[in-house]
Amino acid sequence: MYQQLPTEVIDDKIIVELPNDFSGMSVDRYREQFDSLANTHKENIVLNFNKTEFIDSSGIGAMVFLFKRIEQRGVNMQLLKVNGQPRKLMTLLRVDLTIDFIDE
Repeated sequence: MYQQLPTEVIDDKIIVELPNDFSGMSVDRYREQFDSLANTHKENIVLNFNKTEFIDSSGIGAMVFLFKRIEQRGVNMQLLKVNGQPRKLMTLLRVDLTIDFIDE
């Protein structure tokens, strides 16, 4: 069963609020939405990690896969308010060197 993440569109930007736990089975629930995001006509996608306390390789993989697909079309992606365990893991995996982290 597929679900939708809360999404807000502001001008040329899509802001997607990720869940508290973005791992394993939760990632599968949002697969269709991520496929839809990959085909956006907006210039920017922001993944909001404000509420996300845990991410694993499935979450990282979904995010990186989305990034690779949109980057080819010139769409930018940023990660908003990445903290705690997600920030530690993404820093360890050097995601922060490829995808911009923003605080506001």
